[in-house]
Amino acid sequence: MIQEAPMRVLIVEDGDEYLANLSRFVPGPQYVQAHDAAEALALLTAGGIDLLYLDMRFDRIPRDRLVGELSQALAACNGDPERAWKHLQNNQGLFILAFLAARGFGALPVLLSYDFGHEPRRFSLLKRTYPRLDWVGDGAGPDEIRRKLRAASGR
Repeated sequence: MIQEAPMRVLIVEDGDEYLANLSRFVPGPQYVQAHDAAEALALLTAGGIDLLYLDMRFDRIPRDRLVGELSQALAACNGDPERAWKHLQNNQGLFILAFLAARGFGALPVLLSYDFGHEPRRFSLLKRTYPRLDWVGDGAGPDEIRRKLRAASGR
């Protein structure tokens, strides 16, 4: 009997919490980790990733490792550079998602760690651009995360 290879999940986060918690509480998949868009792109390019598990906020990596257009963030934040950097940090998961999609990885299933429960319209608009996107709220337990991993990956 041939056993199916474990699902490979690329976790993109600016710390190590998701890797530690998923490895401990949601065993089964093989988890690999990247800390920014460039590392994620390198791992995706190497192949074998079934699903992307993406943090939304990246406030613990150097600013030069963030992706997204600072000029657009400045315009959205009335020219305030600190608010613009915060905008890039607080929404970095979406900027990474766009960065990876622009490089040919837009069809990959994605679980975004963010609670869209109070922002259904925002999620609906994102889902139009990224049809394989789903989200996991901060309060999600292991069973819900496992269910979402399986549903998103089709495994």
